[in-house]
Amino acid sequence: MVRNFFNYNLNKISMLNIYSVMLILLVSGCTFATVRSLEDDEEAKAGFNPEAYVDGIWEDQLVANIVENAININDLLTEIDADEDAAIERYGARSGTGAFSFMVKGEAEVLEVNLESRIGLMALDFMPVDGEVDAMMAIGPVIRNRNNSVRDAVGFIQFNDFVNQTEFAGVSTAIKDRILVDVIAPLDLDTLQGRTITFYGAFTLDNRDEIEIVPIRIEVSE
Repeated sequence: MVRNFFNYNLNKISMLNIYSVMLILLVSGCTFATVRSLEDDEEAKAGFNPEAYVDGIWEDQLVANIVENAININDLLTEIDADEDAAIERYGARSGTGAFSFMVKGEAEVLEVNLESRIGLMALDFMPVDGEVDAMMAIGPVIRNRNNSVRDAVGFIQFNDFVNQTEFAGVSTAIKDRILVDVIAPLDLDTLQGRTITFYGAFTLDNRDEIEIVPIRIEVSE
């Protein structure tokens, strides 16, 4: 009787082991569906929308980040001239392996407004003025394709957060379009020469002697 009881329990344990293995094999062969809301499902069908993405981050994240963390342009250029690597380490940001970008603010006199090219630029003389051009500012109606300084300077828009290069580039284009509409369009560019502006924006340090700032906020003095 003892032997029968012992054999019964061994058989029971063996059957449990078999069931466990079968269950593991069954589960490992399953594909679990991702549960998404109807809104998520519609977004997935529609594809990535860079304009909607930028609309969602524009004021509370992108503009707020630059306004809060921008470095005075004169102070930054002084630090770059003294020790470029240290200035990059302290203030620079980039989204890949290219040149570093910086969030900046400042006050300047507009020396010239050039709208002859569609890549419009105005020449700035930072305060205190000395009559010399210190940098250029992009004013459209086209901002250079290679100038992704605003996207890259804020630090939280990273290439790896997007599916591919097309989405990432689309974000930069949407940011520039928003700048042209919200920041540049309200300005009377024909009356800016000789006037003083206060600005927030970003630039990429490709060439220290050819700085091109992309603005996210401009105030013109009366």
